[in-house]
Amino acid sequence: MITIDASKLKEVEDRLGQYRKKAPVVLYRAINRAASSLKTNATKEARKTYVIKAGEIKSTMTISRATSKRIAANVVSRGNALGLEKFSIRPAQTRPGKPSKSLKVQVRKDKGMKGLLSAFIANVQGNRVFERAKGRTVRKKRSDGQWTELPINRLFGPPVPVMLANEGVRIRLEAEAAKVFEQRLNHEIKRVLEGNG
Repeated sequence: MITIDASKLKEVEDRLGQYRKKAPVVLYRAINRAASSLKTNATKEARKTYVIKAGEIKSTMTISRATSKRIAANVVSRGNALGLEKFSIRPAQTRPGKPSKSLKVQVRKDKGMKGLLSAFIANVQGNRVFERAKGRTVRKKRSDGQWTELPINRLFGPPVPVMLANEGVRIRLEAEAAKVFEQRLNHEIKRVLEGNG
């Protein structure tokens, strides 16, 4: 959340001099630019740590923009745990009749591929990663004559909000947002003083 307190508002008003009434406009423009930049950088920073597509991160994020009346912006990520198929998996496709020895998955870039011996890929509304429930499976014959072992559980990785809350990612995002805010604030003040704002 990017918020402005009374001391920052007073500082901007002092810098604007005779244009002090434009302080809220200058602040909300700078805050909104920093919020937009934060959303973009969140995708880049999370992908430095996690093996995930940018679209998966962007789809969870929303921006509540600042206005001249409400000088605060929120960048929020909401989402549930992502299926392991959203990360790097090998083999990536189902292989009917050729079950693989071990499914391998990589969630974080600083960790290697990890073998999941009891996991498999099934085409259920797209390729999904499942695992047979340990110790409770029951073999049943399906109507097509094939045997199946149930129950099975879908496997998940971390949700996007947890990835963004990772301490290393969060610290880099906060630092970059503060830097962009100060740059934009200086730019907006300069625009007003030159008569363009």
